[in-house]
Amino acid sequence: MNFNYNTLKVTLQKETRSIEVAINRPEQNNTLNVETLFELESLFGWLTGHLEVNAVVLTGVGNTFCSGFDQNELAIMSDEKLQKYMVRFQKIVMGMLSLPQTIICDLKDGASGMGIELALGADIRVARTTARLDFDALKTGWVPCGGGIALLNQLVGQSIARHWMMTSAKVGASELSNRGLIGTLYSEGEDVTHQFLKTISRQAPVARIQAKRSFLESVMPEASRGFEFEAIFSFAAMKTEDWKKDTATENFTSARELARELKQRNNQPGPGL
Repeated sequence: MNFNYNTLKVTLQKETRSIEVAINRPEQNNTLNVETLFELESLFGWLTGHLEVNAVVLTGVGNTFCSGFDQNELAIMSDEKLQKYMVRFQKIVMGMLSLPQTIICDLKDGASGMGIELALGADIRVARTTARLDFDALKTGWVPCGGGIALLNQLVGQSIARHWMMTSAKVGASELSNRGLIGTLYSEGEDVTHQFLKTISRQAPVARIQAKRSFLESVMPEASRGFEFEAIFSFAAMKTEDWKKDTATENFTSARELARELKQRNNQPGPGL
């Protein structure tokens, strides 16, 4: 396959039969746009039929993994397109869980917003000792829609997940490691992913794939239900368009304002009345 992408940089590593996929939008802090989602979808679709690929390293060009959605692009989308975008993103994260390859996410110096959710779809997460994850979704008017609640609950427990999300926490590498969200920390210049890839390349392929499927089966019923509710509440929150606002000059929609608007809509006469 010709890996000719505009927003992804894909590198084959023949020695370990693996590929590195780097989000290649460093000028935009590696934000995700529509093209990125289409390209990830295309690549993951290709991987499902190529079992000879043992592993995938998902990372970002530069020092940051991913800083979430491209807000400027989303701001000009219709509600219908925006919902389709969110559904596509959710399917990509869920698809990562079921790919036959072992997926390693190298967060480098960190991620924020929906970039964190993308990392949750990986089997293994590594980061620099200087890394920080910024759980800023609520501060920017978003409700997690790609595992930021469902998967995070399962990985670190609901108490910690709730604390990080509801306080818009900026969590450092040490705590992320202690809570089990990051498996390995490394110093700049270390190449821990290559060591993992070498180990994975020596594993029995069928045993590796079946082990991943077994892990998936143990979490999928609860995760699927969580994803379903994330979509419902995320779509509902989009209606306020708070995520389009510049919080330095604009106020978020109050709960009372939203309730009043919904009541007015419900009281409007239907067509033909």
